[in-house]
Amino acid sequence: MASDPETNAPLAVLILSPLRSLSGNLVTAERIRKQLRGRRIFGFIKDPIDFQNLDDFYSFLDLYQVAAILAVHAYHCGRLLQDCPVPYAVVFGGTDLNVNSRNADHLMMMTDVVINASVLVAFTESMAKHALTLWADDISEEKMQIISPGIGVMPSTSFSSSFHLKHLFSLDCEEPEIYTLASAIRPVKDPLFLVQAFSGWHCAENSKAYLVIVGPPLKDEAYYSSFQDITLR
Repeated sequence: MASDPETNAPLAVLILSPLRSLSGNLVTAERIRKQLRGRRIFGFIKDPIDFQNLDDFYSFLDLYQVAAILAVHAYHCGRLLQDCPVPYAVVFGGTDLNVNSRNADHLMMMTDVVINASVLVAFTESMAKHALTLWADDISEEKMQIISPGIGVMPSTSFSSSFHLKHLFSLDCEEPEIYTLASAIRPVKDPLFLVQAFSGWHCAENSKAYLVIVGPPLKDEAYYSSFQDITLR
């Protein structure tokens, strides 16, 4: 087990993230913990809503001698990170930069969090540039790290997705081209934007192309109803 060089205590890192079931945040948090475990660092995973107030949060940090925090989402974790007594890094979520930054109060809180973070992480170069533009006077390029997420896949040799989908949806196509979008069904992701563009491409240029969206409906029932109406036509 890795340990603190000064106290010789086992190193513990808190991974702080929204943990809604079936979400990308949950998958990201689990993958980070697995990587830490491989380096013999103990990783806790907690949702910000697990802590009712700052006293609860600070007591947890003290009880488990947390040496550092890795926060996924500046806004969702922000109320706990302001004046945080241990060093922390922030992994930007897409909604941090594209949605919450448009709200003056949200942006103000995220600015405090970003300024005091030891490291900032973006998944893509465009996200990093967006963050550096938002906080041009507050952060430097040296503070920003770009870490592209990736997954290992092991395609089945016995299962044919094309064959399965042809029969499931009665596709009249010998060799369909299957494109997959992994996304929750919610307005902030707005998969309908892609659906409408993809449908136009399918009808006008490539009738062999089919889009499969894999993900659960979240929160907004009206949006999901609209989604079903359009995709089931």
